[in-house]
Amino acid sequence: MNPLSRIRQALIRRYRRFMDRRARPVSAIRLDRRRLYIFPSKAGFGFLVLVAALWLLATNFENNLVFMLSFLLLAFFVASILFTHGTLSGLRIKPVRAQSVFKGEAAAVELCFSQSREKRREQVALRFEDGEPLLITLDKAGDTFVTVLAPAKRRGYLEPGLLTVESVYPVGLMRVWTFIRFRFDAAVYPAPLPDGARRTGRRGAGEGHFTGTTGSDDYVGLKTYEVGESLRHVAWKQYAREQGLWSKQYGDPVESREWIDWDDYASMDTEQRLARMSWQVCECEAGEGVYGLRLPGTELAPDRGAAHRQAALRRLALYGIGAKPGETDEAA
Repeated sequence: MNPLSRIRQALIRRYRRFMDRRARPVSAIRLDRRRLYIFPSKAGFGFLVLVAALWLLATNFENNLVFMLSFLLLAFFVASILFTHGTLSGLRIKPVRAQSVFKGEAAAVELCFSQSREKRREQVALRFEDGEPLLITLDKAGDTFVTVLAPAKRRGYLEPGLLTVESVYPVGLMRVWTFIRFRFDAAVYPAPLPDGARRTGRRGAGEGHFTGTTGSDDYVGLKTYEVGESLRHVAWKQYAREQGLWSKQYGDPVESREWIDWDDYASMDTEQRLARMSWQVCECEAGEGVYGLRLPGTELAPDRGAAHRQAALRRLALYGIGAKPGETDEAA
């Protein structure tokens, strides 16, 4: 990295730290002159250089026509400041919902843009930190719903960082922007860490052992496939993932409860434990098993289904995180 790039990156980091302190979490925000920043773009600086050159040329040659041209261009530049600022001014933004995802994935965040009267706002760019930019056009009164992808970089509550809203409309000479920090109730689950040595969780004390595969439709776990077994019991999902050929076991629902236990991974650190348990939750749910979750100080009773999977993953995501940070109701 050359010295100029290092200086640029250092300035960007200092600027982001400054904005982190300034941008308090809000539940909704209305953009006005106190919230908007405006500065010439690269094209705008080039335009100013052109105007300055024309003015110097007119001064040296005492040419009134060139004087008039330079002043007209300067007036055009000043007018572009007002029009560009108006692209975002008066816009109200609030988050609607966010998707819970695994760490390392991109969460879909739905935002609501509101304006009291019909006004065309073009080339409005939205971008979370380290996320992909999205260009939108707002041209109607009322609410417009937009979905933006936000990177989920840390386990816990979804905190995608600052949302940048910017525009260079209409002529590209000025750039108007703002930074917003929203709080979301969505969770970032631990990224599943496969454990080839374990196929299911541990049975709880007093729940007995599985003794057969007939007479019940309740899933118990997986075992190595043996030649001659019914193909109806083959775990095709695991086979498609190239995890080997396994056979599903079925038995009495009371005896088939599996426990995903924190103490099963005592040799690992916290994040590795949670990642392994996250993988076990996904495996048990894929096998339609009945499973419970044990964490220090909390326990989730055995069950199955999409709601149970979400509850288990959310407990893993928020383990050790604490209460959700507060936010201001609205920035007017």
